[in-house]
Amino acid sequence: MGKINLNYLESMTDGDNEVMIEMIQLLIEETPKHLDSIKKAQDEKNWMQLRSEAHKIKPMMLYVGLDDLNEACQQLEENAKNGEDSEANSELIEKLENGFDEVVDDLKAKIAELS
Repeated sequence: MGKINLNYLESMTDGDNEVMIEMIQLLIEETPKHLDSIKKAQDEKNWMQLRSEAHKIKPMMLYVGLDDLNEACQQLEENAKNGEDSEANSELIEKLENGFDEVVDDLKAKIAELS
C-alpha cells in the first residue's frame, strides 16, 4: 500500500473497523470539496477562508499518515494567517491535490480490506 499509514487512525478508533471506514470515507468525500475551496480562496485572496480550509483538512491528513500533506496544510495556514500570496501557496495547493490523488485508490482499497 502506498504512502498511507493507518496506525494513528487505528489507535484513535481502538481498531474499530466500522469507525475507521467511516473516517476514511469522509476523507475521500470531503477532501476534494476543501481543496476546491482552498483554490477558490487563493484565487480570491481570501486569506481567512484559505486559512480555515487548510486548518480543516490538516488533521484528516494525519489520520492516514500523510505527514507531508499535513505539513503543506500547516504552511498554507501560516501563509494565509500572514496574508501572504506567494508562488509557494500555489505549489502547496498543487502538492495537496497531487498527493491526495496519489492515495485515493489506496484509501479505497483499505476500505475494502476493512469491510
